[in-house]
Amino acid sequence: MTERILLLTVLWTLSTVLNAQTSFITENEKDIYWQPSTKIDFSDYQSQSDSDCIKYHEKYGLNTSSSIGFRGVVDIPNRKGKFDKFYIAPVFCKNCSCLLAEDSMSLKVDNLMFDMAEVCARGARKELLELQAKMKADNTYSMFFTSISNSWEERLRSFFGTVIREVLVEKKDSAYIGWRETVDKLLQQTQSFATKPEDCYRFILNKPLEKNYKMAENIVGDLRNNSRKE
Repeated sequence: MTERILLLTVLWTLSTVLNAQTSFITENEKDIYWQPSTKIDFSDYQSQSDSDCIKYHEKYGLNTSSSIGFRGVVDIPNRKGKFDKFYIAPVFCKNCSCLLAEDSMSLKVDNLMFDMAEVCARGARKELLELQAKMKADNTYSMFFTSISNSWEERLRSFFGTVIREVLVEKKDSAYIGWRETVDKLLQQTQSFATKPEDCYRFILNKPLEKNYKMAENIVGDLRNNSRKE
């Protein structure tokens, strides 16, 4: 009897853990948020307009125009004495992405860029968490979120431009394979800062996940702009 009770307890605990891991929605009718097993498919390109696709096809010969990046938000407590919180999640916008032809390499590149958006989201998350550990201030994220996320967004856009040029425009030999290996290595190295399902769900829900918090309507702008002017 004791062994049966112990087994039931273990099964209940495992079930609770698994349910907790899968209880957060990470996709809706408009957006797909990054998770390890999530892949973009041709059916996800749902823009009602082909104008961007036509423009880039005529200029570069591309068959897709995709909207990939990462979103971020800072939530602040309703009362003093608690720390602010931030959420970052890579996103593929279905309604913002169009498809002219089912080009397998274009799809591979978009999934590569989606993964790179996750790498950059992890980089921003790592910087913010380390800064908070150092400062221990209740408004660290409200102060520095914009500066750090903008910095990583710039790196991401630079990566996008390079990959699209080398793989899809210039069609360099082994360019895709090389970049795929690089991004996979970066994902492996930064696993401890991966985007969690609850990070994605924060944007699906479009409101704070925790009680007594509200979205920060105003946070400090890019502090790097001031330093550049000096």
